[in-house]
This record gives sequence, C-alpha cells and structure tokens, in this order.
Amino acid sequence: MEVTLKAAYIALQIGPFVALIFALPYTIYGYVRDKTVDVWKCTYLYSFCLYFICAYFVTWLPLPTAETFAKLKPMSEFIQLVPFQSFLDIERQTLFRDLAIILFNVALTMPLGYFLKELFHVSLKKAVLAGFLVSLLYEVTQLTGLFFIYPRAYRIFDIDDLIINTLGAYCGYRIAPVISNLLPRISDSKSQRLVQGSEVAFVQRAIAAAIDFLIVFATAVLVIICVPSLQALMTSKASLMRFPLFFFMVIGIASVYSFLMAYRTIGYRLTGLRLMTGSNLAANRFQCVLRTLLMYIGVFSLPFWVFFFMTIYTEYSGAKSILWVLISALLMMVVARNVLEMMFNAVTNGSSMFYDRYIKTHVAYGSSRKNLLFGIRVIDMLPLIPENIDVLSQEIYDALSVADISKESVTKVRLMAEGVLLDWIESGLEGIYCELRMDTRFKRKALMVSVPGDNKTKNRVEDTYVAMLGGMNLTLETYYAAEKNICIIHIP
Repeated sequence: MEVTLKAAYIALQIGPFVALIFALPYTIYGYVRDKTVDVWKCTYLYSFCLYFICAYFVTWLPLPTAETFAKLKPMSEFIQLVPFQSFLDIERQTLFRDLAIILFNVALTMPLGYFLKELFHVSLKKAVLAGFLVSLLYEVTQLTGLFFIYPRAYRIFDIDDLIINTLGAYCGYRIAPVISNLLPRISDSKSQRLVQGSEVAFVQRAIAAAIDFLIVFATAVLVIICVPSLQALMTSKASLMRFPLFFFMVIGIASVYSFLMAYRTIGYRLTGLRLMTGSNLAANRFQCVLRTLLMYIGVFSLPFWVFFFMTIYTEYSGAKSILWVLISALLMMVVARNVLEMMFNAVTNGSSMFYDRYIKTHVAYGSSRKNLLFGIRVIDMLPLIPENIDVLSQEIYDALSVADISKESVTKVRLMAEGVLLDWIESGLEGIYCELRMDTRFKRKALMVSVPGDNKTKNRVEDTYVAMLGGMNLTLETYYAAEKNICIIHIP
C-alpha cells in the first residue's frame, strides 16, 4: 500500500502536464473549426486524460532500483492465474489491508466506467469490455517489465485484478447517472464563443499561451535528459535548489524562444494572433522577451514555488529551512495574486493582464490569420449591417482572386455570398458580427460565412440564389451549429 501511495504522489506531479498535452489538441481543433470551445466537454476530456494517465502510472511506478531488482523473487512468484486465489489467501492479520487493496482496485476503474458512459456514450457491454482491456493493459505492463524495458516482471500479474478492475468499470457505469445529477451534463453545456467582434477572448489567448508553455517545458525536459549532470541534479532529493533551478531554466528557454519568434510565436500562429503595441504596431523583440519574463515569473512560477515549499517543509529542518519556507511562502502569495487576476479575467473575459498593462501591449488578430494545421484562413470579421455589405463583398473578392479560382466563379460566389448576407439581415440578424473564412483543406476550396444568433437558416437562400445563378456548378449549403448560422459555398 505504501508503494501505491508513493506511485500516486509521483503520478499527481507528472499527470496534469501530460494530460494537458493530450487534451489540448481537441481544444485547438474545436477553436479552429468553430471559433468556439465547449468548456464542460473540454473539462471532462482533460479530467479523463488526467485520470487515465494517473491510473496507468500507479500500475508501474515507482520504478525499481538496481538493488531492489536484484532482491526480487523468482519470475514464477509474479504470476497468479488461479481465479479468486487472492481472496482465499486473506488472513485475519492482513484482513483490513487486503480489503483496502481490493477496494482500491475497484475504485481504480470506476471513473473509467463513468467517463465511458457520460463522455463517450458507449453501451454497457462495450464499457465492461473496455474495463477488461484496460485492466489487461495494466497487468501486461507489469508482466513484461514495462514492455521489456526491464528483463522481467517486478509487479505481480494477478488474474483477480482483471476481475476486480472489470467489476469496477461496471460499477462506475451503473452509478454514472447518479453522479451526473450532481455535476453539469456535457449534453447541456453550451459552446463558449471565443470571438466577439474584434476582441480576442481570454480562452483564445490562453490556448496560445498553453501551446507555447508546452513547447518551452518540453524543451527544458529534453535538455535535462540530454545533459547527465543536470539529470543527476534534478533527480537528487538532496538538492534543495532543483525546483528553482528547473524554473530558471524554463525562464531562460522561454526568453530565447520569444526573442526568436518575436510577436508571433508558434502558439499565436496556430490560433491566428499576434502581439501588438498600443499604436497597433508589431511588438519588438525586447517587449516580447520582457512580457514573457513577467508572464512566467508572475503566473507560471506558482507550481514551482509550491513544490519548493513542500520540499523544504517536509524534508528539511533548521533555521535556514524556516527562512526558505517564509521566502517561498511570500513569493507564492505574490504569484497567487496574479493567478487570481488571471482567473478573474477568465470569468469576465478581460482583455488584458498585468504584464500587458506594464509593457503597454495587447493581443490582436493577425492580418492574415491562416491556420497552419487545418488550412483555414479567416478573411475578416465585421458587424453585419447594410453599410458593411460592400466591404465584406470586396474582402471575398480579394480572397478568392488569389486562390487559383476562375474569374467567373469568383464573381458568382461573391454575388451568392452577398445574397445570403442580405437575406440574413432581412431575417433579423443585423448588427451581429459576421465572419468570413476560406477553407483550403486537402486541396478543397470553400467559402464559409457565419453569423451568431437565432436559427435563420430555414429561408429561401438555397432555392433563390441557386436558381438566380443557375448553371454555375457551385454547391451551397446552409445549416445551424454552435449557435451560428452557417453558409458554405463549395467551389469546384
């Protein structure tokens, strides 16, 4: 049980970062596709990734040392293939300990059953099968010595664990409706619109910052792995400064990264943003580096100071340790204030943080917001009013003219898009922002027009304009999704 608790502690340290790596691509894809993020679905997905990673880590962590491995029992002692044998081996002296292990194995896969029902909507049979296969993955990992990284097993392959874990998935599936009554349902959640006119929403900026942070964090970890002296220092519990040293390494890498990428980092490029000054000029490299330093020191340093505080508090004693505890606690309070400001900005969709106010910068949309992953380019966003129809029409013409499309098709698409926009204005959508996007994924060409609001797609658009521009060999599609009226004109 002590080994399990130690493994859980390690998993909780690593798991949140690894789960973010797996959950973030879905969030980015949802943003790129719809300019919206289903907040609760993303939260559930991140929770599932965090749970699965932590549960998997618990099955093979902590790793055995060379001394421990040499003292292990013969291989035959690590295989138990008799069903319910572990129940028969329970003795009075170890009754409570063995029952605790059994309950732990049931609880290990109960969240899996819950997520399979609420997040993935699978049937009971598939959930039970998934519980069995996941448990089999755990046991095979233990039997093969972490898939032959070690010469033989160092954990027991127990068929009773397969049975108990499968039972846990079944129980989690059955109690899912009860838990769902206490938590927000994914099916009832609404997408949070990220784009409000020309304002860049907080979630949009957070996605860009998260991408850049993961790049910097992964680079720091790679440097530690490649440098043996750093690796030894970071893994040594005797080193008091291992957490601050790692943090300063992250800051250094982030500074170099921001200097090289300037006002359009990889995260900003993927989300179609850029860093601007108050005079709407691109921020220079000095401003980008200074902003990065303030961001990392003032916000992202909180987990590092927490780990540093916990290390000193639990492993060291004496006057010097008390001084370090006070210093780290003070720094934690200062950084926590900035984190609270960030949380307030997230709730209120605030437009700036303290580091932007100090440097007098702001995040804005790029002039050519082209997505590097999915081949989508945002042409423009303007309020949908009659006075802007000519402007939007000209933007459409300019975008199509450079997209290897015939002049005849450009004119016809332009006329059709104008008709759709005018029809939506007549339907009562006037005043709400209109977004134009060009889709060139997989060598396809399509113009997308979207306007948020009530469903106004059930109109005469398709019949009227296809008939008016008959024989143009274009396909027009209108539908309502993510609280948006969407029209897509497919161009051959």
